[in-house]
Amino acid sequence: MRIKKSISVFTFSLFLLSLNAESFRVRKAHVISLENETNEVSAGECNIYDAVAVYLPEDKTFIEGIEIKMIIPETIASWKNSVAATVYDKISPEPKSNQIDYSGTRIFVSTIPGKLSWVLQVPLKKENSIKENNYSTKIDNFPSAQATNLFVKFQPVMKGIPEEVLNSYITVSARPIFSDKGRLKLNLTGEDTSLENLTVFIDDNPVNLKKDIILKTGMHNISIISENYRNEMRTFVIDQAKTTNLDIILRGVEPSLVIEAPEGVSMWLDGIDCTEQNGKEFIITEGEHSVKFIIGSYEVVRNITAVKGKTYKASLDVDLSISEN
Repeated sequence: MRIKKSISVFTFSLFLLSLNAESFRVRKAHVISLENETNEVSAGECNIYDAVAVYLPEDKTFIEGIEIKMIIPETIASWKNSVAATVYDKISPEPKSNQIDYSGTRIFVSTIPGKLSWVLQVPLKKENSIKENNYSTKIDNFPSAQATNLFVKFQPVMKGIPEEVLNSYITVSARPIFSDKGRLKLNLTGEDTSLENLTVFIDDNPVNLKKDIILKTGMHNISIISENYRNEMRTFVIDQAKTTNLDIILRGVEPSLVIEAPEGVSMWLDGIDCTEQNGKEFIITEGEHSVKFIIGSYEVVRNITAVKGKTYKASLDVDLSISEN
């Protein structure tokens, strides 16, 4: 056993020396895609001469890295450090299941530990919040920004490995590691379709509407301030790695009025019958207005002074009072 260990360390030391692009051959490439996937995707069972190509989503806005999970058979786990896993960047040609010859740049290599499961965490960007634990290994390097896939190759690195190890299979799966953020898609509509002279604040911070609005998950407050529209305030929730659509109809600064009355009551504004507008909001001019309700021969008249940016509500309540002496 001592001889095995020394051979393994010697072989692995040589294995680490190559840092440039290299050419290699695999028995088979297992190709999977994480496009539109939020859960774990299985690559199936991989021999120790196989490779796994994980195609990355095109939109990586919320993806901090990729987690590659390996279920290791006891035959390999008992022969600790006998099989290595190597992660490559800039793989050529494009990985396919029937392609066996490749070249790429190695960004990580390690022997598979003597465990029944192992997780590799591959960051896709330098700034990330991925944390390593007892069951995972976070690699220090990350693939180029132009990378479309991650390529993981297995190979034996110890001499004298028994046939049962060489014929063993590792079950491999992959999933995205999401950041704790989401996107807000703000849809503003108003009379002025250019929507100029708007100031938007989210959680009291100004927002550039020409850029993607990326926010931490949770509840947020939005305020919209404009000289041409009424100020608007909303509360919304951002979910992890999802887009939240928020539709806001901007209302003009002209005053408006809502008139409500029970059925059978006629309503008049400044001498004009507006019964058909019952319960609806409509624009009025600034200044004095007269609202009249008519029930049979009974009339109720009230006056209002309309101010810019305000909405008024005139409602007639009919009540029945019963008393006992």
